[in-house]
Amino acid sequence: MHRLFLVLALLFAAPISAAWGEDEPFHAGIARVEVPAAVPFDTLIWYPADGDQASWQIGPFLLPATHGAPVAAGRFPVVLLSHGGGLGGGSPLILSALSAALARQGFVVVAPFHAKAGLSLRTAQMGAALGAVLSDARFAPHVDPVRLGMLGFSLGGAVTLELAGASPDWAYFAAYCAAHPEDAMSCGHAPGGTHSGERLAAAKPLSLKAIVLLDPLAAPFSRDGLTAVTMPVLLFRPEDSGLPAERNAAALRTMLPQPPVYEALQGGHFIFADRCAPAVQATEPELCLDQAGVDREAIHADIERRIAAFFGGTL
Repeated sequence: MHRLFLVLALLFAAPISAAWGEDEPFHAGIARVEVPAAVPFDTLIWYPADGDQASWQIGPFLLPATHGAPVAAGRFPVVLLSHGGGLGGGSPLILSALSAALARQGFVVVAPFHAKAGLSLRTAQMGAALGAVLSDARFAPHVDPVRLGMLGFSLGGAVTLELAGASPDWAYFAAYCAAHPEDAMSCGHAPGGTHSGERLAAAKPLSLKAIVLLDPLAAPFSRDGLTAVTMPVLLFRPEDSGLPAERNAAALRTMLPQPPVYEALQGGHFIFADRCAPAVQATEPELCLDQAGVDREAIHADIERRIAAFFGGTL
C-alpha cells in the first residue's frame, strides 16, 4: 500500500479536465511561490482571473489554470488546502481540478507542498503560506482574510482539524494503533509514521469560518480534543475507502460539537484525486481505478459544486 504514495508525483501525466463553463464567473489563474521558512517550501495559489483561459504544465501535470494571469477585480474569500500524506509526502497537484473549480467560482486557494513534513510542521506551513499570500502585493488587495476557510484531504484533514482548534491526543492515538495493527492507513502511512506522535508545539488555530474534510484522518483526536471545532463542517466519506470509517470520518459525525454535513460517496479513498495517466492504471489500481459503475469525473463535478456552494454560504 505505501508504494502508492511514493509514486504520486509520476502518476497524473494525463491532461486534467478543464471544463470551465458559462456558469463560472471567472477563469482560473495560478502562481507558484516559495515561502520563507527554516525549510522553505513552495505553495500554489489558485485565484479568480479575467482574460483568456489557458493551461500550465508542471512536469507531467497539466493544470487547468493560466500561469501568471492578472487577478480579477474584487476581494475574494480564501480557502487553505492541505493535501494528503503518505510515505512519499503527497502533493496538492492531485487536487488541481478541485482547486481550479474553486478559483473559477471566486475563491483564492492556497495549497502548500508539504513534502514529507509531519502533522505539526504541516500546520505551521499552512500559517506561513497564508502569511505569504497576505503580504504579496499581487494578492493582498484581492483577498479577504476574514472570510477564511480550509479544505483537507486524508492527513490534510487532521491538519485542518488542528487549525480549526482541535487538539491531538498522542497517547490516545498510540493506544488505538497498538490495539489495531491492521490499520496501517491510519497509523503508519504518514511521513515518519503518524502514530509516533510529534511532540512539537501545538498549532495556533486560525480563524476559520468553515472547513471541508475529504475522507479525513481523525484518529489522533478524542471527543474532548474536538470541542473547539464549532464552525460549519462539510464531510465527505467514500464508501469503499481503506481508511476505517469508525475511527475517522464516521467518528467525527458523533464527536464534533456540531454535527457535520455528511456526504457519502461511491469510490475509494483516492476518488478525490485527479485521474491518472492511462499508462499507470494497470499498475496502480487502488489509486487510479474505480469499481464498476463509479464515474470519477461525475463525482468530481458534484463534489466541486457542493464545496463551492458550502463555502459560498459560510465564508
